[in-house]
Parts: sequence; C-alpha cells; structure tokens
Amino acid sequence: MNIAHRRRPLALAWPLLLAAGLALSAWQWREAMESPGAQSGHSHLHDDTGKPARLYAWNAANAARITLSTPTATSTHTRAGRGWTATSGDAASNFDADDFLSLFSQARSDRVLAPHPGESYGLNPPALRIAIDDAQGAALARMDVGALTPDGLGRYVQLPDEPELRIIPDYQTRAPMAAMIQVNPNAGGATSTATLSLVKPGLRKDK
Repeated sequence: MNIAHRRRPLALAWPLLLAAGLALSAWQWREAMESPGAQSGHSHLHDDTGKPARLYAWNAANAARITLSTPTATSTHTRAGRGWTATSGDAASNFDADDFLSLFSQARSDRVLAPHPGESYGLNPPALRIAIDDAQGAALARMDVGALTPDGLGRYVQLPDEPELRIIPDYQTRAPMAAMIQVNPNAGGATSTATLSLVKPGLRKDK
C-alpha cells in the first residue's frame, strides 16, 4: 500500500515534466526562427562567448595578395618571403600589410541594415574595395567599404551575395583607407561623409 502511495506522485509528475519539456522545445524553436540570423540567412552569428562571430574563417598567414581599390586608384600588395611588395598600380608605401591582415582577418560585425532607397551609404561607388586572395588565387575576402556611420565609430560595408549592409568598427578598415587617400587624395571625397542618415528601424543586431 505504501509503495503504491509513493508511486502516485511520480506518476503525476511525469506528465508535468513532459509538458514542460515540450514547452521549452517550442520556445527554443520560436526563438531560432525569429532571430535576425534565421530571417536573413546570415551565418555571422554570435559565438559561444557572446561576441559577434568572425566574418571570415581564414587566418592572416593564409593571405598572399591584397588589392586595395578606390574609384581612381589601385594598389596591389603581394607576399614575398617575410615581407610584401607592391606589384602594380600606385604603391601605398606606408601600408603595413601584416598589421592590416592580423586585424582584418578577425573582423566582426553585429549589426546589419536593410538599405533604404535614395541612400548610397558611401557605396555607390564604394569609397574602397578590399580584395584578399591566397597563394593559389582563391578569394579569401571581398568587401566594399562605404561611409562612416553618423556616430563616427563604424562604417557601412557590403559583402558579396548579401543584400543587406553591415556595419563594422571603423578601425578595422582605417589603415587601408588612410593609405589609399595618401596615394590619391581625391579618393577621400566619399570617405569624409560621416553624416549619412541612418533609419533606425532598419537597423538590427545579429543574434
């Protein structure tokens, strides 16, 4: 009798535990479907530490060629032994390729923006185009860099095959931007725009 009495609460608890498990699973599924990453198809989500995930999976040592282009100038840097040589176009002599790669290969973005009609965001044409290839000529990175955000801390950028724009910290592209402006000062026109309007309802953070 006592055994049957003890089993009765357990029998009542199982349906409650099952219902709680189903509710938790449904909530997790809904959160995944409603997250910006799920809606936009982006794979650039936050990592396990809560930081925005890296945009790229390659490391600085994988890069063998860097091509920097503005509407009026191009500078190409090719890895040669332990250093770099400018192989074509206008050489940006003060550009430190190794420092740039160590930073850019870790580039992160946690904000995306649906572009609004009539807003160029400094990307039509882009103020700077960055192309990075490995030793076999395979593309590691392609990025169009636009204007500063209104707060002056970020830049609008466009990645291939992404309809939305991303915002990355300005310091991640500051070195190549400065180098190319010195090569061709007239290329700085588009980069000096720091007051483009930002329609806040279109801005969101990747989760």
